[in-house]
Amino acid sequence: MTEPGRTRKPAAVRRAEIMEAADAEFALKGLSGAGIEAIAARVGISHPRVVQMFGSKRDLFLHVVHAAYDRIEATFADAEPTLGALGDAYRHLLQSRPTVGLVLLQAYAAAGEAAVQESVRQRQLDLRQTITRLTGADPMQVRSFFATGLVLTVSTVLNLPERHADAQWSAWIIGLTGPTVDEP
Repeated sequence: MTEPGRTRKPAAVRRAEIMEAADAEFALKGLSGAGIEAIAARVGISHPRVVQMFGSKRDLFLHVVHAAYDRIEATFADAEPTLGALGDAYRHLLQSRPTVGLVLLQAYAAAGEAAVQESVRQRQLDLRQTITRLTGADPMQVRSFFATGLVLTVSTVLNLPERHADAQWSAWIIGLTGPTVDEP
């Protein structure tokens, strides 16, 4: 039943609103600090409605984490299939959608909880496979890509004054791990 003066929204619209609110809340406060009540308040619905649609707070958190990984995967799929281009695309994603980096860092912080650890671990491994498939990079190149990506994430999230230098450093490291060409 809808309250007077309020229109009932389709479930897909309501679900998207909850995800957007949860993205913002979890990015700022993490799994342990965020509350379903605060997420529900951002959307203007009841706590039980959020639980009905997503289950537990952990389940909602994992939906948000998976959405962040999905954005990264989509960004990589749209980029030129080189490590440098993927790195540039990721940097642009972090700048245009700041919650992505924050949610990733919150996911790593919440990995002390076994269910979160396993879910994030699997997404991280899947992302490695995606990068390898898209670029043909070897395992060391992919590790270097992830290491520089973490530096880029932290410097962007913290808005460090040297974040531009970190982006240049990341590009330099990725360039060092690029494929070598044998000279004749």
